[in-house]
Amino acid sequence: MHQEKKDSLNTTDKVSNTPEIINLEIVDLIVANSTKSMLISCIIAALLIYLQADVSNIQNITIWAVILATVHLIKKMVAAFYSEKTDSQRSTAKQLFYFRLLALICGASWGISSFFFFHPSDYLHQAFLAMSLAGICGGAIVVNALDRYTSLAFVSGLMVFFLPPYFMSGDIFSISIVLMFVTFVLYITLAGLNLASTLHDNIALRMHSIESKKAINALAQRQKLHFDNTPLAVIEWDYAFNVTSWNASASKMFGYRPEEALGQHIKFIIPPSQQNALSTSIYQLLSGSGGHHVRNQNIRKDGKIIYCEWFNTTLRDASGNVVGIASLVQDETAYKKAQDEIERLAYYDTLTNLPNRRLLVDRLNQSLKACKRIKSCVGVMFMDLDNFKTLNDTKGHAIGDLLLQKVAKRLQLAVRSHDTVARIGGDEFVIILDNLGKDIETAKLAIRLVGEKLLKEINRPFTLQDYEHYCTPSIGIYTYAGESVGADEVLKRADAAMYQIKQSGRNNIKFYDDSMQPVLDLISNLKNDLNFALAHAQLEIHYQMQVGLNEKVIGAEALLRWNHPELGSISPTKFIPLAEETGLIIPIGTWVLKQACQQLYKWSESSNTSHLRLSVNVSALQFAQADFVTQVEDALKISNCNPRQLMLELTESLVMRNINEVVEKMSALKSIGVMLSLDDFGMGYSSLSVLKQLPLDELKIDQSFVADAVESADSALIIQTIISMGGNLGFDVIAEGVANQAQEKLLRKAGCKMYQGFLFGKPSNIGTFEIALAA
Repeated sequence: MHQEKKDSLNTTDKVSNTPEIINLEIVDLIVANSTKSMLISCIIAALLIYLQADVSNIQNITIWAVILATVHLIKKMVAAFYSEKTDSQRSTAKQLFYFRLLALICGASWGISSFFFFHPSDYLHQAFLAMSLAGICGGAIVVNALDRYTSLAFVSGLMVFFLPPYFMSGDIFSISIVLMFVTFVLYITLAGLNLASTLHDNIALRMHSIESKKAINALAQRQKLHFDNTPLAVIEWDYAFNVTSWNASASKMFGYRPEEALGQHIKFIIPPSQQNALSTSIYQLLSGSGGHHVRNQNIRKDGKIIYCEWFNTTLRDASGNVVGIASLVQDETAYKKAQDEIERLAYYDTLTNLPNRRLLVDRLNQSLKACKRIKSCVGVMFMDLDNFKTLNDTKGHAIGDLLLQKVAKRLQLAVRSHDTVARIGGDEFVIILDNLGKDIETAKLAIRLVGEKLLKEINRPFTLQDYEHYCTPSIGIYTYAGESVGADEVLKRADAAMYQIKQSGRNNIKFYDDSMQPVLDLISNLKNDLNFALAHAQLEIHYQMQVGLNEKVIGAEALLRWNHPELGSISPTKFIPLAEETGLIIPIGTWVLKQACQQLYKWSESSNTSHLRLSVNVSALQFAQADFVTQVEDALKISNCNPRQLMLELTESLVMRNINEVVEKMSALKSIGVMLSLDDFGMGYSSLSVLKQLPLDELKIDQSFVADAVESADSALIIQTIISMGGNLGFDVIAEGVANQAQEKLLRKAGCKMYQGFLFGKPSNIGTFEIALAA
């Protein structure tokens, strides 16, 4: 009983959700039955008139017949008028009101028959009249069963006019007849009301069923369209991993037509080298309760190896038994190639393909540990090309780059295959010589021989296009024999030895000794001077233009410079590492941030510069400060500048340190309106999953990719990948280091819309920068 009541309530809810549909059904049913009900009414009326003809005068019969015919004719005309209207012209609620009113009038026209045909002493005709109208009521209730109000209107109209003559007669038999009539009519009316409720529920269920079927069909159609047109391969397997479904994208991805693939075991697209791991993957999939994600190599019909990402889901029956597997497959070959290249470029110099500083330090640390473990000396050679800047200035950067490439090849050929040759920047190279024996003097002799060989190789002329160039190197050497110093100190000592050669004639080799400590002291002095520089306004911000399409200036990057009173201009590559090492990068970074915000406010006061944004680099140490967000807020409040015009540039290595804390701090910065950019993108470890978590506004393509893009298809592909990735994630993309129009053209074609580099302007002080803006 409780369940029936619950089902009834559920059905009522469905009905209440479809009142317009039910009203439409009622009106359509009334219209459809109008002709039939009119014919039946005419037949019953004719029989009634025929039987009353002997006892009723012709005038009463005629009046009643005219009234009845007029009412039914009006009802038929209204139904016809409704039928001719279009769906947009119909007002269901209004039409239903008219039909209910007509039902009331129609019932009344039958009810008044008792005034015309009631004969006080003729109980037979009284009973026949009551029976006839009871039948009419029953028929009307059945015909109008869908709408209780139409039925009630008809019965009410009929009874109001039919009952008075019987009761007014005062005759016990007449009253008995009419009471039986009322009892019968009330009974069939209640039955009709129940029938109406049932019909309403049936209509609601039928409408729900129709809508459900439509939704299911639409969903099936969308799924089929998705299955046929999705760029992902959609494959279904039976429990034994034989193909049961294979879409067009699967054919395109793997090269097999559906008729070739259906029935095949999964091994047909798994290369032999991967099949041993297949059983493990299958076990993990079948034993798990959810989906299974895996990346692996696959083999096409033509034998080509591709890299795919698989998303597998088990298909289970009602009992929970696995009956099949559904797989979505994405070809990640191009992405993996680009990712591998990005990872390679994170450790290798793009120009020479030699290990970069990051990989050098890693290998040097390994060599130092091995030296301590096996007691075998390590030689570290720090080499710098003499007068390289002069070559760059006179012959151009292209010739300079060509020389660096040729020098790299000669260095690699001059040492053993397992020795490390690295380029750490500019014209500086480092060579690591491992396993030189336990005796330090023997090791030094071996290193000297290699050093002299390198001198000889570099002294040989280089053919640079149509130009023959003679080059000399300065090579500083440090021999490590297990002492307690780290990789950075070893490099500093080799660098100090090289510096001594620069000061004493160049084109030579020199081993480090303690007398060179003053060089290291110089570095130490620079650290102290840097502290002084911050307090005495020796630091200066230079600005490099950032442009958009049509080379419209959209902003600038703030770049720090140090004007040393004795040593002149010192490169940021020299003093920024010192600032980070001493912790001075924190107050320096805060000073730069405040200066940048003040400059933004000054620009906002002029209509010519109010649109400019300003990018500021943030060091990892500065960002790690617990109150960094507060520092930014303070700088914004003091300057009163627009936070949306301040772009903070974060490095990939910074954001990868502790992703949860970084995202939280970045979100806090975003909440105060600051824009965020990922600097030198492509040189670190950022994966797509990590990028999705970061609340970034912009990716900045590292200049090493831009420099090599015109000549290197790989670099161009990486740039294209970064731009596409940025666009898909909703990030703007800016390329730095744009030095010529060929690079700009390539970037523009790839979809890049913002640029920075020497092509548009070198970094300059604020006066020079604003003059260039006004030009």
